[in-house]
Amino acid sequence: MGKGLFPVDYSFWVDGITDTEELFSQESPVGEATDGPVIPKLQELPLMQRRRLSRLGKIALSTLLPLFKTHPGTESDSAFVFVSRWGDIQLTVQSLEELTREKTISPTVFSTSVHNAIGGLFSLFTQFHGNVTSLSGGADCFGTALTEAQALLSEYRQVFVCIYEDQTPEVFKPYRDDFLPPFAVSVLFTQEDNDQSTIVETAIQSPAPRTEFDELMDFLKFITDQSDTVTFSSGRTWKRTSSQAQSC
Repeated sequence: MGKGLFPVDYSFWVDGITDTEELFSQESPVGEATDGPVIPKLQELPLMQRRRLSRLGKIALSTLLPLFKTHPGTESDSAFVFVSRWGDIQLTVQSLEELTREKTISPTVFSTSVHNAIGGLFSLFTQFHGNVTSLSGGADCFGTALTEAQALLSEYRQVFVCIYEDQTPEVFKPYRDDFLPPFAVSVLFTQEDNDQSTIVETAIQSPAPRTEFDELMDFLKFITDQSDTVTFSSGRTWKRTSSQAQSC
């Protein structure tokens, strides 16, 4: 078995909530009855940089930038993983609707709608030119993020993972049976060689039906050490274990 992941620090934003106690007290998806979230201002970035970010980009970087500032790394010892199922789907649909009306697509909207746009802008703003990966894990974005982080830790001292999602546009409603509020979660992982509690993947299980909001809450509880295991909709299960137990 390979070495596990040790979550050093984390930051999250779920529809404007950044406190775990407040978030976990929610009995249903936050923000479902509101007109939309209050978007992070990102005052630490210059105005011209903030203007280049979409709503989702601001949400994602509001969690990642403070984490990177607290735990700085170099291009030789750090890697970044950006993971989203839909990416900036709001901008993609906007561009497609403009095409149907025979309008010219905004170059700015198009450039920020591609799947690696947020990771690229992060690299540009921070002048980090090392390993930056953008992934779409489909319905298993959380498990995909953990797998990628574990693989990268064989080459790097630390890996930053940023998972983010926006609300899907109205045209998606007939094909969705649950509501997922805009969110971003950033976690810094390292590998520990002592008896620290680490995260490892276990055998695939038969998952119970669950919504995307359930998976988001389960992942956050797992990362914040409020649960010992987490099973995603794919059946992939991750658990906490000590480094000593792995080496036995």
